[in-house]
Amino acid sequence: MGKMAFIAAAAMLCACGPASYGQDTVGMDDVTGRAFMVLTGAMTAEEAGEEDLERLEALRSRPLKINLASRSRLAGSGLFTQYQIESIIDYRNRNGDILSAAEFAAVDGFTPETAVYYLPFLSFASSAMPGKASLSPPRMDNSLVVKSAVKLQERQPVYSYGMKYRFSVEDRFEAALTARSSYDAGKFPPEAVSFYAAYYGRGVLGKVVIGDFNLRFGQGLVMWSGFSMSGIPAQGAFSRRASGISPYWSYSGDGSHRGVAADFGTGDFMVSAFVSVPGAREMSEPGNDAAISVLPGINVSWYGMDGQVSITCYAQSRTIAAREDGGRVGPANGTGRFFGECKVSADARYTVKGVELFGEAAMDAVARSAAALAGCRFSPCGGLYLASGLRYYPSGYSGGYSGALRSGSRCSNEYGFAVSGSFSSGKYVPLAGRTGFGSSVIRHQGAFSMDMSHSPEPKFGVHEASSQFKAVFSYSLQLSSLFSMQWKVSERLRSYGDRVRTDVRADVRYGDSRWSSVLRVNILHCRGTGMLSYMEGGYKSAPVYVYVRGGLFRVDDWADRIYAYERDAPGNFSVPAYYGRGFWLSLVSGLKLSGWGRLYFRASYTGYPWSSPGQEKKKPGRAELKIQMSFNL
Repeated sequence: MGKMAFIAAAAMLCACGPASYGQDTVGMDDVTGRAFMVLTGAMTAEEAGEEDLERLEALRSRPLKINLASRSRLAGSGLFTQYQIESIIDYRNRNGDILSAAEFAAVDGFTPETAVYYLPFLSFASSAMPGKASLSPPRMDNSLVVKSAVKLQERQPVYSYGMKYRFSVEDRFEAALTARSSYDAGKFPPEAVSFYAAYYGRGVLGKVVIGDFNLRFGQGLVMWSGFSMSGIPAQGAFSRRASGISPYWSYSGDGSHRGVAADFGTGDFMVSAFVSVPGAREMSEPGNDAAISVLPGINVSWYGMDGQVSITCYAQSRTIAAREDGGRVGPANGTGRFFGECKVSADARYTVKGVELFGEAAMDAVARSAAALAGCRFSPCGGLYLASGLRYYPSGYSGGYSGALRSGSRCSNEYGFAVSGSFSSGKYVPLAGRTGFGSSVIRHQGAFSMDMSHSPEPKFGVHEASSQFKAVFSYSLQLSSLFSMQWKVSERLRSYGDRVRTDVRADVRYGDSRWSSVLRVNILHCRGTGMLSYMEGGYKSAPVYVYVRGGLFRVDDWADRIYAYERDAPGNFSVPAYYGRGFWLSLVSGLKLSGWGRLYFRASYTGYPWSSPGQEKKKPGRAELKIQMSFNL
C-alpha cells in the first residue's frame, strides 16, 4: 500500500466520525477514564501500568468506604496524599461521617474540581446519625473472576487463562487468590500465582498481611515495589502517594513481595515492619529454579497536618543458589558478609503557605554510595499547578527496589531535572446525560512536562556518557456538551542512537450518556514516519455496553512503532505496539446477567495485507477471542 493510499484511507476514517480519549477504559464514561489517569499520574493510558489500573478497577467495583476506613486502610488504597488522609480523619473526628460528594469536596485538601476524580472509587455509606461516626456491622462478600482466551496465528491456536477470587468480611478481613497462564506458557499448572490474607485492626494495629504485598515508602528512593512510572509524569505524580504496606492482587505477578508484613499506629506515629523472601514466587512457578534470599525491613513515620517525616531501612541477605540436582549450596554471591544489600533513607514532606516541599536522601551501605531527590509542588494562580524536581542517582547506587521519579529504567546512573504542570481555564461546560456533582467540566484543560537527564557512565549499549531531553504537551477542549478534542505532542532528543523522536496525536470525541464515538490520528517520526488512525463507536447503558473499533497503521521500522491502548474486560490491560502495514478490528462488550454476575467478551483481528519495503514475505494475521465472567456472591 502506497503512502498516498494510506493517507487517503486515514482521511476516510477521520471523516466518518469523532473519537474517544486514549485514557478511556472499557465501559467507563469520560470523567471516570480521566480519573484513572489523574490518580496514576499518567497523561494517557499508554503510559500507565497494568497493576495500577487493576488496583483502581478493583476499587471502582468495590469502592473504599471512606467513613469506615482506618488510617492504614486509607493509605493502602493509594488514592490520597498523607495530607489528605490527615484531613479526612480530622474531618470525621470533628463533624462525623462524610455523607455526599459535595461534603467530600469541602474537606481540606480537596476542591470541587479535584474531588470529582476520586468519586468513582469511594463509597459514602453510613449507618450513623448526621454528625456521628459509623459503626457498621460486618458483612461478607465473595467475588470470582474467570477468563479464558485463544489466539490464532499462522493457523496455530494458543491459549491463556486467568482466575481471581477474593473473600472479605467488611473492612476487617480479606483473602485473595490470583492465577494466570499466558499464551507462551503451559496450560497447567498456572504460570504465575499470587495470594494474600489481610486483617485490618481498629486500634494500634493497622493491618497484617501474609502472602503477597506491595511496599511503597517515602518518595520511592529505597523501597517502591510494583509498577513505577518512568519518563515524564503529570505534575500530580512528582510527589509520590506512599501507600506503605498494601495487599497485592494482580495478574501481572511482578514486583511484589512474598512474606509477612504489618503496620502499627498510635497518635501521629506509624511503624511498618516486613519480612519477605525474594525468589519465593519464582521458585513456585513451573520450570523456575530461582535463588532465594531474606529481606527484612522497617519504616517509621510521623504524620502531621502540614507535613510528614519517615525513615526506611531494609537489608537483603545474599542469595542461596539452587543446584541442578535440587540441593543447595552456600551464598551465591560469595562468602563473607551475610547481607548483599542494605539501604537506609530519610524522607520528608512539608507544606508552607500552599507550597508542598518534598525530598528523600538514601545511603547504599554496601556500595557506600548516596542518592537524593528533592522537589516542590504549588499553584501560583487559579487553574495552574506546577511541580519540579531534582534528582541525583550516582552509578554506584544500586537501583534495587527503588521506584522514584526518573527518566530511565532504574534509579541509578542518572542526574536530572524535571518540571511539569497542568492548567485549566474557561467556563464550565455541562456534559450531556449527566446530572449532579461532576456533571460539568472546564472548557480548556492541559498539561506539560519537560525532563533533562544525564548518565555519566555507559548504559544501554552506549559506551560513553549520554544525555536526553523529553518534552510533552497535551491539551483538551470541551467544545460543547457532546463534543471534545484532545491533542498530544511529545519530543525526545538524545545524544546517542535515534537522536530525534517526535510523536503527534489528535483525538476527537462525541458522547452522551449512552452513545459515543472516537477518532484518533497518530503520526510518529524517528527513523522514518509511522502513521496510525482508528475510529471507534460505542453504546453503554446500565446492563450492557458494546464498543467497535477499526484502524489502519503504516509503520515500516520498529523504531517508529506506535502504541495504542485497547479496550478490554475489567482487570485486563492491553497496549499493543503496531508495526508493519495493516489494519485491525475489535469488538468489546459487557453484559450484566443479574445482580451477581457479568459477562465480558472481546474479539479482535489484526491483518497485514500489505508488505513493507524490503520485507520478503507478508506477516501472518492474528485473531484473538477473550471471554471473562465476574461473579459477586
